[in-house]
Amino acid sequence: MGVLCLLLDKRKQYFPLLVDIFNVTGHKLLVALEEEKAFEFLRVSSPEVLLLSIEDMDFWFKVLKSGKYITPIFFIDRYEEADKLKEYGLRDVNYVVLPFNPMELLTKIVSISKDIYEQAHLEYLDPINLLLKFLRLGKTLILTIEDEEGKCSLYLSKGAIKGSSCDIEKFKGLITKEVRIKLEPYKEEELPYKFKDNWDFISSIIYSHIPEHKVSTIKEEAQVALVEAQTVPKYKVDLSQAIELKEGLYWVGVEDNKGLFQKNSYLRIYEKDSIKVPILINVGTHQDYALIRTKLEQVVGTVDAVKGLILMGSGLDEASGVVNFLQSSQRAFVITSLNIAQKLKALGIPLSRIKTIETFPGGRLKLATGDILRFISTPFLPEAGSFVVLEESKGYLFTGKFLSSLRSIEEFNPLTDTEIEDLLLYTSLHVPSQDVLSFTLKKIVRESIACVYPMFGNPMLSESLIKEAFSKLSSIPNNFHEFDEGVILEVCESLLKLLKKRPENDEIISFFEELNQFMYIEDTKIHKVFVDIERLPSLMLGLMFNENLEPNLIKEAIKHFYLAGIKLTI
Repeated sequence: MGVLCLLLDKRKQYFPLLVDIFNVTGHKLLVALEEEKAFEFLRVSSPEVLLLSIEDMDFWFKVLKSGKYITPIFFIDRYEEADKLKEYGLRDVNYVVLPFNPMELLTKIVSISKDIYEQAHLEYLDPINLLLKFLRLGKTLILTIEDEEGKCSLYLSKGAIKGSSCDIEKFKGLITKEVRIKLEPYKEEELPYKFKDNWDFISSIIYSHIPEHKVSTIKEEAQVALVEAQTVPKYKVDLSQAIELKEGLYWVGVEDNKGLFQKNSYLRIYEKDSIKVPILINVGTHQDYALIRTKLEQVVGTVDAVKGLILMGSGLDEASGVVNFLQSSQRAFVITSLNIAQKLKALGIPLSRIKTIETFPGGRLKLATGDILRFISTPFLPEAGSFVVLEESKGYLFTGKFLSSLRSIEEFNPLTDTEIEDLLLYTSLHVPSQDVLSFTLKKIVRESIACVYPMFGNPMLSESLIKEAFSKLSSIPNNFHEFDEGVILEVCESLLKLLKKRPENDEIISFFEELNQFMYIEDTKIHKVFVDIERLPSLMLGLMFNENLEPNLIKEAIKHFYLAGIKLTI
């Protein structure tokens, strides 16, 4: 049984090597490049080991504060840094020195996970690592540590620290030494030292070694982490979990808390009698895949159960997700177009693991359950190899960027219909021309479609909404207007006025500062532009994304240019 680990890799130093190692050995690795993503993982999974740089030690404290008792292994640059860890009762098992030996790291991970109570193993782990393990497992026992000068017993009941036989100062002194460890059955006693809760005890150890000015900061951040880790997000559904959309159809995507591109991955389980054929539709980035995998395992138990991946995009992000999927599911294959397959081959993915839709008779794939999937080419929406998948018996249409929509996290819900306006705005950014769109719509409208499940944004769940969407898309003007420079500047200035009316924040201030590198602005009047004026709207939109302006404000800007008839590219 593999060990589930969580890697916090803010500087992107470790995950390329570790992902390969974990895939080969059968252990599981969740990769987070930022703390917010790490806490998302902690909401849906229970890793045993936390891997992180010693520079990010504060994050471990926040995790403990949130009630997640994960044993850490720190990456350190030199042995002198290990002395800092000993102050907290941590030992050799809690660090590896860079550059590290992968086998040494794996050995330590397995040692932490082992449920062995032989004396040698207890003393190898030492008291704090044992304490974290017992709290995580909800154990009931007495943990006693002693040396020649004295001893101290810690009383645990169902994963809660009830009290101790010594004061905290004596306990802190013992955990920094070589001690003997004894485990005894729990018994009710009148304890001289009691604690409000686990954090009351743990924080007494942690904070005694941190400068006072830093203690308050960690406490504040830890409290935020606690709320985030224990509170279901404010959206209508809990996006940290796999969501059943229809019988045998699950959303296993990854939300974008700070953007407009809510990426959907779907798990479709086709079933007849004793036959099951789970298929993953769309895959996330390298980082997203760890969370997608967790959701897949919530439904089917193991990724190995998934028979195939239908891939509708060929970007580097999707390719990295494909590599992870194929490594974790050795018997699965990728279903995609020949054009996308060639791009995957160039990235080192063997063609033996790929089935191209062009090889299916009539574009149809009949599954072992009798279900038929029909693959319909949608060229240049937005790339040469684009296609959609129609499940003929149910009328479910799975799409890539075609028929996707822009949705902020507050608006996103994979169980409810999208807004036509958000569909039109997304289309305006990704469709090269109305002629290309019209060509595909003529093929699609002839089909019997009950629901549309796109790569981005909310679905379309009623035939009436789908019919209205097709009608609106068909009536988009054939070409955006070719304005003279004065009109373009006027539209850009009107957007700047809208932004100035918003409450000023760091992001808006930074946006205007960056914009001043490309033009001279006085208040909201543009006096001189140093770039091609026709590209100015797209430049402004790109800067809004780069400076992390509020998603709904960015959407308002896209709508502003769309209604003015100005074409944008991102």
